[in-house]
Amino acid sequence: MELLEKDIEDIIYASPWLLDERFDIPNIRSKANRMPGRQVNVGNNGVNRYIDLLFRDTRDNRPVIIEIKKGDLVRENIAQILEYRALVISLNDEAKLEWLDEFGRNYYCPKLILIGTNASEEVRISANLAGIEIRTLVGEEKISVDFNEISEISQKLNKWNEFIKSGNRTLEDRDEWVREIYKMIKDVVREYDNDQITTIKKVYETSNKDSWIEGLTFPFISFPISYKEDYLCGIYEYFNESLCYSEEYVYFDFYIQRISNEEDEDFIQQLEAKVLELLKIKGYSIIVLENAIATIKIKRALLENVGQFKERLATLITDAIYLNDQIDIFELT
Repeated sequence: MELLEKDIEDIIYASPWLLDERFDIPNIRSKANRMPGRQVNVGNNGVNRYIDLLFRDTRDNRPVIIEIKKGDLVRENIAQILEYRALVISLNDEAKLEWLDEFGRNYYCPKLILIGTNASEEVRISANLAGIEIRTLVGEEKISVDFNEISEISQKLNKWNEFIKSGNRTLEDRDEWVREIYKMIKDVVREYDNDQITTIKKVYETSNKDSWIEGLTFPFISFPISYKEDYLCGIYEYFNESLCYSEEYVYFDFYIQRISNEEDEDFIQQLEAKVLELLKIKGYSIIVLENAIATIKIKRALLENVGQFKERLATLITDAIYLNDQIDIFELT
């Protein structure tokens, strides 16, 4: 059967990996459309402007605006998708909050993809100069569409996307993912209003020289944060058998310098009780308090939302400083 423009849209929506294996669907919907990422209205002042497909590039958490044309691409299509980008950048306050929640501040620099049957050299050059990627449909007139099969594939892909959104990664892309987490942590440290907050200067990658499978390593997240050159807190995936790797969460710890320097066992117990009290007031649920380290769990899914993760990490650092300051002034009563 001959594909209609909507059929092409259906196929790509069901399988974002056809465009890029790292694309997924953000949770942004039009009021008239219950399907996220589909026919998203970015118009204003009573004028509707619908984006065909809205994806997310999970590598940098940027929105991907996709316009599909059943036919040759022309210069007017370039103007159309550039208008969409301008409308996204100038979203009203209500819509902006939704986009900020999904993409953080990367919402204002969307990627643009035009899809059509063909494009002249002039159109390709114009699109390239405007920062628009051109994709062309090859052999679409010969495609036989089985929408039941597409539905089955979509269900399997949805399960896979849920696995990715949970913060888990395959061995193939784990190295890159760990570096992305490090970059977010480094950004928070750099933006934090205190130049005495620091982290490691680079990712210390696992050596594969003696690995069981040549060329294959399995790095864990393990990033410390220091305050006044002393260890303050950190985020990690694995510590020991009791704090082992989990598909659901990662670990964050608060280091209490004063406890580590105390020798009086009774006083240490009082300090630990004070730590638990202070962290409970802040809303934390401690899973381990041992050797001057109080450990909590963080949902892995939080690592997939740049804006929320950075905001949470900044709060954790602030609370870690507060905790140590309060313990420093704590005295026996």
